[in-house]
Amino acid sequence: MHIRTFCASALLCIGLLEGSCSKTTVIVPPMTPAPVTYFTATLTDRRFYVADHMLASVEMQVSGEPFAQLLGYNLSNFNRFTTQTDQYYDADGIGHHTDPLAYAMAIESYEYSKQPMNNLAFESGAGLSLQFGPLLNPTGATGDAAYNVLLPRIQQYALESHADAGFVLSPAPTDNPLNWYGWPGYWPAYVPFRSFDPAIVPSAGGGNLNCTLVGGYQARALGATVVGDYECGYNTLNLPLRDAQVEKVIEPAAIGFTAWKKGLWAINYWQTLHDNLGNGIVGVADSDLASVGQPGNQVIGLTPDPSDPTGARLIPSTQLTDITGKPLGDAARGVYLGDIPLEGFQGLTMIDELDNQAEALLRTLSTSDGTTLGGFASTKAAINYDWTSPLRWWPHATTVVETATATSDDTRTKFFPKPTSLTITDGSSQLRDLSGLLGGMGEFFALADFHNADVGGLVSSRATFDGDPFPIDNQLADGEETAHDRALAVLKIAIVDLDRLHWDAKNKVLASSGTAKGPGTTVDTIDAAYSIVAMRTALRSISSTLTLYSNDTPDVLGAPTALDVTSLAGKPDKIAAHLVALITAQADFLSDKMTDASGLVANGYDLDKGAPDPSPALLQSQCAAIRALLDAYLATSVDKYRARAQAIYASLDARFWMADVRAFRTTAGIDDTLTETPLSFATTSAALRQYWKLVANRPGQERVAAELLERFKRLNKLVANGWDDANADDIVKSPDECTGAGLQMAERALTGELGHKQDNGDRDHDCVLEISAAKLPAALAGEVVLKRR
Repeated sequence: MHIRTFCASALLCIGLLEGSCSKTTVIVPPMTPAPVTYFTATLTDRRFYVADHMLASVEMQVSGEPFAQLLGYNLSNFNRFTTQTDQYYDADGIGHHTDPLAYAMAIESYEYSKQPMNNLAFESGAGLSLQFGPLLNPTGATGDAAYNVLLPRIQQYALESHADAGFVLSPAPTDNPLNWYGWPGYWPAYVPFRSFDPAIVPSAGGGNLNCTLVGGYQARALGATVVGDYECGYNTLNLPLRDAQVEKVIEPAAIGFTAWKKGLWAINYWQTLHDNLGNGIVGVADSDLASVGQPGNQVIGLTPDPSDPTGARLIPSTQLTDITGKPLGDAARGVYLGDIPLEGFQGLTMIDELDNQAEALLRTLSTSDGTTLGGFASTKAAINYDWTSPLRWWPHATTVVETATATSDDTRTKFFPKPTSLTITDGSSQLRDLSGLLGGMGEFFALADFHNADVGGLVSSRATFDGDPFPIDNQLADGEETAHDRALAVLKIAIVDLDRLHWDAKNKVLASSGTAKGPGTTVDTIDAAYSIVAMRTALRSISSTLTLYSNDTPDVLGAPTALDVTSLAGKPDKIAAHLVALITAQADFLSDKMTDASGLVANGYDLDKGAPDPSPALLQSQCAAIRALLDAYLATSVDKYRARAQAIYASLDARFWMADVRAFRTTAGIDDTLTETPLSFATTSAALRQYWKLVANRPGQERVAAELLERFKRLNKLVANGWDDANADDIVKSPDECTGAGLQMAERALTGELGHKQDNGDRDHDCVLEISAAKLPAALAGEVVLKRR
């Protein structure tokens, strides 16, 4: 037997810091003789399903750096660039060592979540081009007129983030077919398509462009100065046969969950500003706000005093010293948007995409009859949509026809395809669509909400939404043509349509589908679960309490919301009380009707028959229910939801955990085949994370807490990476211990691949190929099937 020692506190010392804390012994099941691997795996669907992938990416981000920090890890002590994966340096303990749990969280889950978002936002081209965004190009101009709208916007973002100093060429070349906007191959897309074949042919080159990775990642100090050429230009990351590879369908869930992910990451990027030398800036004088981001500005920013361990004392960054002890002085003058230049540039692009996305949702992508598209005359009209207004909703599927505007292959990334017709092909409203929009626009609104002290009230957001680069808002819900009010208007419509299209008054639940005739007759477990998570996100957003990650304490009930001053005709209660009531109803139905006495969760429920779905229970249903009920507990402070989550986890442990191979069944009763998708992976990761935080991380639960973390590590390494550590020694023996496929199809520099020919496609030997070897992006597959040997 293998015996592991875990700290009772479940902090950093998991199996590492001997003698540093009281311990709980966990016995790993017998494995003598252990096979090389328990599983072989096959990539059965490489397609990028946008809504499911972005939902997974949201959960993966929260399971990433913030979870690792909660466990006590220092994020600066990970080495991403060695030839052996999972490396961490513990300055207070055993020094440099292998730590797969920590690396899976802080590096892999976190970065694996970001890269597919970037792929959608400005790499692949798998969506409607920002060149035709309704705010940037309302007349639909083409050719040079369209180019001359998008070019100055992209250049403005480079200048205001200071990315023009080493990242983005400014001014952009006027005659270079590989670099029309200052960043090679930049293809910003404001509305993603529903799905696409992500096959690409990345040009690694081993540094032919002298592409270097610096700033925030310790690459230069760790000897990783030169990376694959595709890190500095996206021409070979664009889809090579775009029209054949994309499904030109607009789906609100794909829009919404992509917005959720972009908003979450933009808030991350906007935790600080940065000065001319890259130091993090958390404060500037109010009189200097208008100058922040302006080229050549001389603003002096405030930064935490490195001599103050609390981080509370701030000093001008000009007083920081260089390695010789000399104050930086005037060299540090100048404050720019984003935490570092490149992320500021990318973040500004994503904010613009979100703003144009909200405008499209309000003006052109809704329907009143399920067959014809239209919208509201103004943001003011949209924000006052209520329970008595003529009904409007977002149809589930709209097919797009595009017209090429490029005049030659050389102008392919200068003049982008123009959407010329939109046709509704599924006029129903779907609960998952509304959930995505509630979460996505909730994140976006928080970024522009100056009343939110931890997000929109930060100096970074106030400098961004001050008229340059985005219009200033009076911070009232009065329908101004601003990001603040557009996001609020989308939230208002989604909240109203939950009732008007999905509420089943007889069964007291939100049905998964709805039409103008009324709600549908089924409740899908994933839909029900993520409606709870989304409604809580939206509620915390409009009550100015949404934060980046601190979402694990019970909410304050009854707080006023930004929508309280809008029309509430037809609904007597306030918005906050109404959302809490809907969360309660969903949680009650999930707990009482969709979960049996033993804690087993059905995959759905037939409202006509009054019976749960009889199909074999899926892992994702169990895990989504745990995730949702714990969020319902936080939203309502009703402890029965946490208790019900405990019962479901006990059933999950009994029915789905296979101790002999240390893996979860994906279908109850099936031992020999695991079918993993972004949804199964995301919901399992989320359930383990939230259960650890809200149940297992309490006195008396030490053994469960330790088991959860071991299972979390195993999930990420086996399912995402395709590494089957059958002998449980935490050391990858590649290729023998590689299963053949993981959900993560490929990886890039920030998770250990440099794109050098001598690396043979897997520099860090973690079973995940570098993208030019895989000819796929750093993204999740649609499906991977694991077979037991």
